[in-house]
Amino acid sequence: MSDTIDRSFKYTMQDTTRIYVGGRMTYQEMIEWDDVPFKIKAIVNKEFVPNAGTTEITFAEHFKKLDKDSFLFQVCRTLKTKIKVHVPVQKKGKDSISYKSSICTIEEYLDLINDPNSVLTAEDGMVTEPVTEEISFSKLAVMFYSA
Repeated sequence: MSDTIDRSFKYTMQDTTRIYVGGRMTYQEMIEWDDVPFKIKAIVNKEFVPNAGTTEITFAEHFKKLDKDSFLFQVCRTLKTKIKVHVPVQKKGKDSISYKSSICTIEEYLDLINDPNSVLTAEDGMVTEPVTEEISFSKLAVMFYSA
């Protein structure tokens, strides 16, 4: 049996203004992968990992514990962090759940994931939470960031 690596939502991309990181990529994977820009690795090592206490966590998992009064929250705002998230929506007149895609600032994202109305429970008891697909940072903000 061959070992396969699940790379769903584990990627980095760049365009002219932003750096995108897949929502399931752990800090350890970011540090190890050559495709991740060095400045992002440095910021993750210096700001995110010490706050999280582990490298085996994703941005999405870490953000769920983030406090709006924390220094790390200020770092995210400084980096102009945006999060692409799929929010479950109950279809009108039906028992099924669909997803609505949204791009949020860090403030909007924290409000969304802490809102009990963003978690839906289907009739069969299945719980559906928002799914974090991607985190992005402003290239200009990353370039000028120093701590």
